[in-house]
Amino acid sequence: MSSAETSETSATSDSFDTNQITPSHIVGIGASAGGLSALEQFFDNMPPDTGMAFVVIRV
Repeated sequence: MSSAETSETSATSDSFDTNQITPSHIVGIGASAGGLSALEQFFDNMPPDTGMAFVVIRV
């Protein structure tokens, strides 16, 4: 492995926090532009430590 490859690998592995908790569920939510306020209200009322990861898709 060249020194450039070693540096790149090292930089990549350093950017991940190994102390983070893996989410128990991945939740997908979709909304059109008119639904953005509903999404904001939803997330404003969610506790910060649900253990879930959210993927938001605006269509």
